[in-house]
Amino acid sequence: MKYFPFLLIIAVLSFADNDGCTGISSGAGSYSSDSDDINLTLINDWVMADLVLGLDVFQGSGITNILAVDKADFFVRIYDANTGILTDSMPLDPANDSCFGVVWNNDIVNDTYYKNDWWKSNFFFTDDFGATWTTVPDPSGWEGRGMDFDGTDYWMASLTIIDQDIINVTRFQPGLVYETINIPEVPTQPSGLTVFPIGSNLCVAVTAYLTHFIYFYEWDGSTLTFIGSADCPASNVASSYGLAYEETSGNIFWTYKDNSYAYHLAEFSFEMLALEQTSWGDIKSSF
Repeated sequence: MKYFPFLLIIAVLSFADNDGCTGISSGAGSYSSDSDDINLTLINDWVMADLVLGLDVFQGSGITNILAVDKADFFVRIYDANTGILTDSMPLDPANDSCFGVVWNNDIVNDTYYKNDWWKSNFFFTDDFGATWTTVPDPSGWEGRGMDFDGTDYWMASLTIIDQDIINVTRFQPGLVYETINIPEVPTQPSGLTVFPIGSNLCVAVTAYLTHFIYFYEWDGSTLTFIGSADCPASNVASSYGLAYEETSGNIFWTYKDNSYAYHLAEFSFEMLALEQTSWGDIKSSF
């Protein structure tokens, strides 16, 4: 019994910000970026009224929106990608009360949205914009965070908890097959994830809650290879949350909390000198 107060303090600290971070010590300042070939440039940085977890980009019919989870108020918030202004909201399933990641299937006619939960081992999905929800098993258990879809497979930042946490990404088909790939270069708990075409392959970018760098990998259809990392493109980062690639601009959207506990939706451009960006059409035809 004498250990209970200590465990309670850890639990409170871990979940005090409603962001799903289970790390109890910060890696901020303990690591440095390892590549001069990746340059990130901040373009927009909006302070948000809502909690902004996970991220995905919705594009269709001349509209580009950013999807972000506000689990505090039980919504997926929808923001205009050009202004950061809230335009709509999709209700969460009431059972999905610890939601982090959101991803859609890139189909504007038959749009389906998946969300995960850091206390439940299921994905929640809807094909009627949140009017009804169904569940399928989450292969990461409750350790999945940011998600994205490459047109064929879904991807998710995740952990495997054994004697010590193993940081990985999960490539999967919801409710069907999955593959877990270790990413040891990320030293603390991962949060956001996005995928985008690079050359003839796929790039997977990951950010961590407490280590303020963005990590880039190349997926050739069978092997995930570390490219390098770059400092997050803002100087006052307390926690990083989400990443989402926007195809029209070729930029990445990013969410974070600053040192004053304000939440931000930001946009940055990036340059990867060693690799050549390409289009989704090119990469989908290569797999």
